[in-house]
Amino acid sequence: MNCQRFDDIINDVAREQIMDATLRHEAFRHIGECPTCAARLNDEQALTRQLQDFALTTKSMSAPERVEAHLLEAFDSQSLVRRQPVRRASGSRYWLAAVAALVLIACALFIARSWQTRPPQEAGVTNRPERPEADRHEVSAASSLPDEKENQNQHPTVFRARSTRFRKERPLSPASNALAANLLNTEITTDFLPVTSGSMANLDAGGQIVRVELPRTTMANFGLPVNMERSDERIKADVLLGVDGLAHAIRFVGKRRSLDLPK
Repeated sequence: MNCQRFDDIINDVAREQIMDATLRHEAFRHIGECPTCAARLNDEQALTRQLQDFALTTKSMSAPERVEAHLLEAFDSQSLVRRQPVRRASGSRYWLAAVAALVLIACALFIARSWQTRPPQEAGVTNRPERPEADRHEVSAASSLPDEKENQNQHPTVFRARSTRFRKERPLSPASNALAANLLNTEITTDFLPVTSGSMANLDAGGQIVRVELPRTTMANFGLPVNMERSDERIKADVLLGVDGLAHAIRFVGKRRSLDLPK
């Protein structure tokens, strides 16, 4: 036991109020080792005896009834707690509270009924707007190779949104072929780059292409050069999603001279 611990229990030791025999033994052993704590204990015991003697001498003494009455009257007049009159709530307040409760209950029932009648939606499926015909032609033209002139009248194999398999489109009209050729002259794309290793092997069941916009610095993650003067710009990209809804490959799309690729 140290002096700080002894200081916490010195009053109990002086009044002999320690019930724990082990703690009392440690306290007396510390007194034998520390003269300072022993002197403090003697002073505390002397003060305890004097207080006990004073309590015995004043036990039979009492204040006169007149003095006690004056003291009680003074305490009552200087009381900090003032009694406030009890006010009864008017009947209109009860009616207002009841009407408010009914309105809240009606709103809760209406919300619950609307939620129950809401048509179920498939979890994890986000409705995407149908692509216009011009966008589908753009994807078709971008996915075809420029040197395949023999297939110019045949729309190449594309991924259509909301499809789970690849399929070929019907032959395009001359106007559509002109639009596709025009798009080839205005856009340039990279090859599809796998997002993870082996992800391109999981596309046998089909997939879909989604056009997104990404920061230009994303190209550096796939080993493509980036013009740091235009690093704060954004670039379009086609993300290839499988039937599992995960991204398997990506290609970057831009106008002529917009991609940082050698011509």
